[in-house]
Amino acid sequence: MTLRKIFCMLSCMLTVSACGGETPVPGPNEGNQGGNEGGGESSGPAYYISYSRGSDSNPGTSPDAPWKTLDRINRGTFEPGDRILLKSGDTWNSVTVIDSKFTGTAEKPIVISSYGDGAKPRLTAPTAPAGSSILTINNSDHLVVENLEVSNGTGYGLVMGINDGGTHGDIVMRNIHTADMPYVGIWFNAEHNRNVEIVSCTSEHTMHLFAVSGGTNIDVTDCKAENCHYGGYSIIGVKGGTMKNCKSLYGGQEPAPQGTCGLFLGIVDGYEVVDSEFAYQQRLGTDPDGEGIDFERNNRNVVIRNCHMHDNAGCAIMFFESGGGSEQANDHCTIENCRFENNHRNARSPRGFEIHFSHLDDNNYGVIRNNTFDLPEGVMFVSTADPSVTIEGNKLADGTPLVIAPAYTGSPAVANGGFESPALEYGKYEHRPMGGVWTFRGNSGVARYGSDFNPPPAPEGSQVLFLQGASDVTQWVSLAAGSYKLTCKASYRENSGLGQSMAFYVDGRQVSDMFSPADATAYTAYESNPFTVEEGVRMIEIRSFSEEDKTVFVDDIALVPVQ
Repeated sequence: MTLRKIFCMLSCMLTVSACGGETPVPGPNEGNQGGNEGGGESSGPAYYISYSRGSDSNPGTSPDAPWKTLDRINRGTFEPGDRILLKSGDTWNSVTVIDSKFTGTAEKPIVISSYGDGAKPRLTAPTAPAGSSILTINNSDHLVVENLEVSNGTGYGLVMGINDGGTHGDIVMRNIHTADMPYVGIWFNAEHNRNVEIVSCTSEHTMHLFAVSGGTNIDVTDCKAENCHYGGYSIIGVKGGTMKNCKSLYGGQEPAPQGTCGLFLGIVDGYEVVDSEFAYQQRLGTDPDGEGIDFERNNRNVVIRNCHMHDNAGCAIMFFESGGGSEQANDHCTIENCRFENNHRNARSPRGFEIHFSHLDDNNYGVIRNNTFDLPEGVMFVSTADPSVTIEGNKLADGTPLVIAPAYTGSPAVANGGFESPALEYGKYEHRPMGGVWTFRGNSGVARYGSDFNPPPAPEGSQVLFLQGASDVTQWVSLAAGSYKLTCKASYRENSGLGQSMAFYVDGRQVSDMFSPADATAYTAYESNPFTVEEGVRMIEIRSFSEEDKTVFVDDIALVPVQ
């Protein structure tokens, strides 16, 4: 599923195991006009580097006698407050690794910046071995890197690494533009990063603008990613931090069998994303996803607030658990006061919902509230979620309230119990179809009589539910307090053979014995045990369990009061 290959690559230095498988734009302060010498935080000596005018035999202590190469930094010793300034308008074509050279203080960070007039100093490495990083800086503390362009490489752009086994941080990346590389523009590639700020950075034609593989207090502010291969940002293994006023636009520019998204979140705890925009994510060919935000797995206490998700190929937000079961589920995550508009432009999988839960228990005790939706035809605002999720105060753009189930009208009813919506053409079937009130998961779907699934004629209408392998369908219903039972009619697919077992659930609790249809030519009636509920909205579910390619057909699902 989504971005698993990237998840593995970016989290390779974490102690967790991933699941096995996201036009040039000037950056802020482009050009540094006016003779800027960076490093307002510092007041120490400056060391100058100019590829066009310098020599590594120079003292480097004035613009008139600068060093030439970035590698010359490795021969120097630097104290808190020192500045290393690269000449604006110059280009360095090299792969550089700077190891354990920068230890500033909170009052006097070491600064890497620019001097002089012209475009940002540009670091490139177009002929380096594939996968190379243009600039790697290891084991740094209280460091500011600003006013650079890092572009036209064969791998990564600017990599902040840790190779001494320690914890490092208090690092600011500011006004950096990355472009034209197959991998990440700015990558913090180790687990023990702390207090990182990514400010006013931009990227185009990279895998992501920014990715981090672990750390605490990671803040991303006023950044903009456009036309990235997978998406704008990948936040993995992070505890604490914010993303504010950021944009990810037109991601998904390269084929991605694992899927693309604007913001990828995995193993994140206590993070806030506010006042940000995720739009125009693409999906190529038969690739899945193309969503705005992907909650991939193990995210806790993440808040998405006052954000705008619009014009994405897929859904706006997906909750996923990488196929690892409940131990990988997200929980206590909140989506509030956001705007959802014109998504599902080219949806394949998942589809049918603006906020989609690929597994039922995949945002336990979460909150979805006070959001505004402009829904495309046939798209629901949220798929069926675990009953612990609070869903309230959501509305359409015209103010019409959105509810997860129609109000109780005096008689219990399952909507679309015959699976006649969405209507398919004669002889067609569809896995996880769009539209209607059911949420389809796994290999569930709808088949019409005469299709290759070859169901017997439907007891109701002309379409039936099929449950292939381990699958389920869910729906919210409003019920008065009382006792009920669920009923259905079912048969099995003849050429898949006997052996598919199934059961009814209400609010995640099994309310029937397991049953296995034994007739492939006609439908047999089945019913749940009686169950008792209080007044309110209840989740009904039917699950199938076979891990083999076994299929059953189900139709005419109903709720019956029990006296």
